[in-house]
Amino acid sequence: MKVATPAMKLDVRINGVKAEDGLLVMEGVAGMLPCRTSLTPTEFRQMMKLALRPSVLALLFRK
Repeated sequence: MKVATPAMKLDVRINGVKAEDGLLVMEGVAGMLPCRTSLTPTEFRQMMKLALRPSVLALLFRK
């Protein structure tokens, strides 16, 4: 995954996902730095709603 900001572009790698204290927690590396991202259930549902659109699914299943 790549994250682009006005200041820099970072390669992001997610190494693990777990449920912790009612949050979805993703741990990995952003550039050279370890990072931890957490999503509430509401944020996760919103992200899944965006990811499950037909145009995104077509991209995932394209050869």
